Amino acid sequence: MKGIGVDIASRAEIARLIERCERETLTLVFTNQEQNSCQSVSDSPAETLSDRLLYYALCFGVKEAVGKALGSGLVGIDWNEIETDLTKAQPVVRLYGQAKTQAQSLGIQQWLVDWWEWQDCVLVHVLALCEEQINE
Repeated sequence: MKGIGVDIASRAEIARLIERCERETLTLVFTNQEQNSCQSVSDSPAETLSDRLLYYALCFGVKEAVGKALGSGLVGIDWNEIETDLTKAQPVVRLYGQAKTQAQSLGIQQWLVDWWEWQDCVLVHVLALCEEQINE
């Protein structure tokens, strides 16, 4: 394992962020793909605002946890250089720019993401794996 990162994100704090910011400002934190995925959750009648906020909180928590797993936090990395794809059965992490460069220099080939929901919060746990660990 090349790194591990853990973060807790609050739905209430994410809700305040979304209420305060326009989409252009949110793009500094969340990629267009993340915003579209989170917004599409609320388009389904079976889903609620709480579920949409859960998706945003997951994306936010993954960004923080990946930064910690890289060993640098988010120093020198733009928020939107770390993207979480929630359309798969398991969250998929995609890196761009400096985040991708750092991961490559550390030999990170794959990210494993797990999360737990508790009251208003989401705990995100990220493992950074090198090639040898992927095939084990």
